[in-house]
Amino acid sequence: MNIESILSTIYPINDNLNIILANGRFPKDKFLQSFLVKANKLIVCDGAANKLLNHGITPSHIVGDCDSINSKNLTKFSQIITKIDDQNINDLSKAVGIAQKLEISDIIILGATGLREDHTIANIALLIEFSKIIKKIAIISDYGIFTVSNSNHTLATVQYQQISFFSPIYSTKITCNNLKWPLYNYSLGLWNNGTLNEATGKAINLHSTNPILVYRSFCIKNKSKPM
Repeated sequence: MNIESILSTIYPINDNLNIILANGRFPKDKFLQSFLVKANKLIVCDGAANKLLNHGITPSHIVGDCDSINSKNLTKFSQIITKIDDQNINDLSKAVGIAQKLEISDIIILGATGLREDHTIANIALLIEFSKIIKKIAIISDYGIFTVSNSNHTLATVQYQQISFFSPIYSTKITCNNLKWPLYNYSLGLWNNGTLNEATGKAINLHSTNPILVYRSFCIKNKSKPM
């Protein structure tokens, strides 16, 4: 299965597409790249602006402390640049802040992972906070999708899809069925406790005592066939 068919099953993309592009690894998948062209609003962290413009795509907004965008683009696109010098928040947080001001309720973040591991961890960890101000939000890469699950939630899956659960709160417990290794009142006290599971069908029913991050991989191996 390719990324387009997997997303159509587990996270359908609507026509009113809004995208944030962070300064991690630029998406290689052509379907994900098409989001950058079709986006209604395309908000770009300043470090990613150079990559995007090299692909011939002009964003609607560029945001950040402007320490990464080259001087030529800084001058050429000054009308769509929002410079925020605050070093206590990262550029992705600044981009989400722009989305909030624009009253965007549904957004996909691309380029949030890869290249620098510290940025990757920070961006993923912030997704729960972002979900408090953006109704529907996800981080998507060439390898999978991160979403936030609150309390009781049914999530669409693909059979044999790899799934991991993470919580920033030590006391979090989850119960989840339709997994290769079902979880019953299971503690997510350590980051690795809820990782590397596998969906057995088309959906999982998830209950958690706190909001959690759910990762669903795009790598699907049909284990009914010989490897």
